[in-house]
Amino acid sequence: MQIRRFSSELKIKIPGNHPGLYGVPIQLQRGQVPPEKLEALARRVNGMPLLLDAELQVEAMYFDPHAHIEEHSADHPILFLVIHGQGTVRIGGSTGETREIQAGDAVLWPAHADHTVWTGDEELHAIVINAFQDKAAH
Repeated sequence: MQIRRFSSELKIKIPGNHPGLYGVPIQLQRGQVPPEKLEALARRVNGMPLLLDAELQVEAMYFDPHAHIEEHSADHPILFLVIHGQGTVRIGGSTGETREIQAGDAVLWPAHADHTVWTGDEELHAIVINAFQDKAAH
């Protein structure tokens, strides 16, 4: 049995222009990490993520109050599951649809759609599932 803790005391700063945003990788594709780099990865992210032969990547994200993730898109769909707190999400760029989100909400960001999340006075915790798509199937 494999168990990966992802509680907030294990969080690390997410690289890039994302003030107040931290994360814990929960699951990675086995092929993403060369065997000789496993030990260094485990030290950097406070424990070993679960490694699967799957086209998924799962992580916990922790937004401080007044945090945001820089608007961006991905070449795959992303499922954003809010497990604590509240914030705001926008899909489709600066004139796109904007919605308030809270614990219990699930947001699907389609592939190639600009998206962002930000918080007000309250923090937000989410589980993020990146659903990579097989390029050969396109």
